Amino acid sequence: MAGGQMYPLKPSFAGGELTPALYGRTDLQKYDVGASTLKNMIVLRYGGATRRPGFRHVAKTQEGKRARLIPFQYSTEQSYVLEFTAGCVRIFTRGGIVVKDGKPLTIPTTYAEDDLSDIKYTQSADVLFLVHGKHPPMTLTRYGLTNWKFERMDIAGGPFEDANTKEGLRIGASATAGTATLTASDNYFTADMVGSLLRLGHTMSGQLRSGNPKEAPLVVRCVPGGTVCVESFGFWNGSFIVEKHDKSTGKWIALQEQHANRTQNYTLNYTNKGDDIAEYRVRSNEFDTSVWANENERQRGYVTIQTFAQDYYGVARITGVSSKTSATATIMRALADTEATNDFSLSAWSAKKGYPQAVSFFEDRLVFAGSRSKPQTYWASQSGDYYNFWVNTPQQDSDAVTGTLSGGQMNGIRAIISFGEMLMLTSGGEYKVGGGNEAFTPTNQKAEPQEYRGINNLTPVVIGGRIVYVQHQGSVIRDLTYSYDVDKYTGDDVSLLAAHLFEEHTIVALAYQQTPNTIVWCVREDGILLGMTYIKEQDVYAWHKHTTAGKFTDVCTISGEREEELWAIVERDGTYYVEQMSSQIRNTAPEDQFYVDAGFRYDGNPKMEVKGLTWLAGKEVSALVDGHVLPGLRIDASGVLRLPKAFRKIIVGLPFDSVVQTMPIEFSVQDGSYMGRKKRVSRMTILFRDTRGGFYGVNEKRLDEIKWRSTENYDNPIELCSGKRHVVIPSASYEDTVYLTIKQTDPLPLTILSIVPEVEAGG
Repeated sequence: MAGGQMYPLKPSFAGGELTPALYGRTDLQKYDVGASTLKNMIVLRYGGATRRPGFRHVAKTQEGKRARLIPFQYSTEQSYVLEFTAGCVRIFTRGGIVVKDGKPLTIPTTYAEDDLSDIKYTQSADVLFLVHGKHPPMTLTRYGLTNWKFERMDIAGGPFEDANTKEGLRIGASATAGTATLTASDNYFTADMVGSLLRLGHTMSGQLRSGNPKEAPLVVRCVPGGTVCVESFGFWNGSFIVEKHDKSTGKWIALQEQHANRTQNYTLNYTNKGDDIAEYRVRSNEFDTSVWANENERQRGYVTIQTFAQDYYGVARITGVSSKTSATATIMRALADTEATNDFSLSAWSAKKGYPQAVSFFEDRLVFAGSRSKPQTYWASQSGDYYNFWVNTPQQDSDAVTGTLSGGQMNGIRAIISFGEMLMLTSGGEYKVGGGNEAFTPTNQKAEPQEYRGINNLTPVVIGGRIVYVQHQGSVIRDLTYSYDVDKYTGDDVSLLAAHLFEEHTIVALAYQQTPNTIVWCVREDGILLGMTYIKEQDVYAWHKHTTAGKFTDVCTISGEREEELWAIVERDGTYYVEQMSSQIRNTAPEDQFYVDAGFRYDGNPKMEVKGLTWLAGKEVSALVDGHVLPGLRIDASGVLRLPKAFRKIIVGLPFDSVVQTMPIEFSVQDGSYMGRKKRVSRMTILFRDTRGGFYGVNEKRLDEIKWRSTENYDNPIELCSGKRHVVIPSASYEDTVYLTIKQTDPLPLTILSIVPEVEAGG
């Protein structure tokens, strides 16, 4: 076929950047829609490739230190980005950093810099729940734009470990309420127990009080869930009142008033529906029995109030340890008795045993999981009460739930994902946990293994009915979804075809941007940002890599007005900055194209100087001024940009290159394959959309400029162009391997929908 011409269509880039291991694999469907390089280019949801927008400078992080970004999303209209640094949180909105009293609002935290990457979180309305293996569960609550509070979760009633099994070890308390001294019969208390809860069990005896309630109130104590029985006997005139004591107000609350006129034998029953021991009493202002006293003494009226024996657990929080046998405590739930008991248990979480490392919601319960001492255990709150982990006696369906995954290896739970069902992802496998076809309760819970891949410490992202996560070793990206064929959750390695982007690297951050192009974003440990355009139902999972003058260290997304916003932490020359990617939504105005990093936009009266660019001081920058490109400018040491004349719209920042390079031009023909044959591409047709500027050729070292100016005056910026461009490649020659390359270096847009090369065979 020497001298023949072929026109192999490159219809899209829906295959993304492919590993060099696939070069020559023309039998693969993704070969023709893949690329050997997609640098700073985004694969669009319909297959085209567009230059990524630049990143807008928002602020230097607190003291320029390493930071972690966490989204806070109350609704699609109210969303924030939280910047966590060592000991501090700052708040960002779409308009910039939140300020109070003329200074950025700062909220103190207990997290050190080394803790930041391991923080996990979930959110309910205005409350963000945060967990870390070295810290007790915390909350960050929004009360107003400038009113936020970071505090330890005030968790009631647990969770607790199994009850004490050491024979002869008993603990007693000096008081049943308020503050108390705890005394152990043998060595038990240690300094790291401070802050832990201690549950103490007693059998609370029944109480019976009887008499005339006018002479003195009849008072009993009743355990939670217990019954109070009030009865009247004999003949009497007047009334009595049954009351319950409200600890929060210190007042007695009337439950019922009973009247009588020579009447006997009333029976009244009440259930203590509270979470604590409560006092009940019967009193009277008028209870007259004298009229019958001389007739029949045995018929003189009286009232009884009675409770019944029941097992009961109180709770104390240890506030100090004075010795191995003595500690101080605050009584959180009243004790039934001060007598020493061997029925006690300590908090499941503590500084010594570790705290939960994963958190989520499931069936209106707050679920924690995976402490250092209990890596495969999960704890779910009472239904509808996220701060309560109490288990009643007898047990109720709404009580807190504790369970442990079964497995030969003790692989810790690292993430909890809830979407209809609850998935617990460990470092060694994936499990489905729930109540089956019924509600999830203490007596109805089961865990079923799904796959044995394991995840790293990053929280997965949920995309529709699919989960995308980083596999245990940190260099493989997988998805997970329910398969009706095998009746379990299963998935694929979605990084397989782009393995070169992950080999010898680990992923340190993960985020999902749903609109406009449904992209999973990953940050590598070396500061490279990777994106995967992911539309699995259309078999689109296209990878692309992104660089900047510095290193990306973290990313997150929040809802914006027209699209989800991508925010990033970028380290430049040892200082960390908060930056936001400019809009990906189509914009055809030549003067509004934002394709610089650490960028700044000015729009106002014409000016020749832009001041305050301190983060760019001493840097070489590119600028787009009223739609014209001004490369090779430099910001002076004081952060001032000086221009040759005054401009109205100025976009300035660090330049970056965008490159599209096809896979090697190889294809099959009737008599075999073009692989191994010399070939030349002297022309090609490129279908552009909203593009200006750029270079083309067969490799990056031999590129020619794309000519765009048509009818515009030279004083006016060139309009963005869409449509076909037929270009000639002057440097083309016969070669064994030919690539097609398109590159953009100016702060201008570039969108390529398809390429058709004219290939000449050389035998």
